[in-house]
Amino acid sequence: MKQALCLATAMALHLGIAESASAGTEPLVARDMLEVTVLALKGDRAKALEMLSKGNMLFRQGDVFVYCIDGRGRVLTHALPELVGRDFSALSDKTGKEFGAYMLINSREGQLGFTGYYLPKPGGFKEVYREDYFTRVGDLTCGAGYYTTKTE
Repeated sequence: MKQALCLATAMALHLGIAESASAGTEPLVARDMLEVTVLALKGDRAKALEMLSKGNMLFRQGDVFVYCIDGRGRVLTHALPELVGRDFSALSDKTGKEFGAYMLINSREGQLGFTGYYLPKPGGFKEVYREDYFTRVGDLTCGAGYYTTKTE
């Protein structure tokens, strides 16, 4: 019953996400996707991680996507496949910002953190400024973000 309720809530939130995924709304879409992720993981963790791994549209729309890191700091799911399995705490951007360690240290259950850093877009090589919301769900740290033309 709890799983069905969480899935229904996630689907309802998704309808709002799909309708609002237009230019300029990426921050709201990212936050909504992260909230859906939290509900899905609390409902059926294995199924949610499977859907995340497959790039299900609940968790990815264009360049806005969700990712999760396990309790050991290893990337479980990410839109950049080359990051899966890597130590998230060791990741840094072209400015030297250690964004992975920052998110792992500062993630809290029930609270949203926020950070910005440079990362290539899926399928790209050039690092582009990205802003992410992140939180902890049990032993997982999950984030959702979007690329922007802003800089630090």
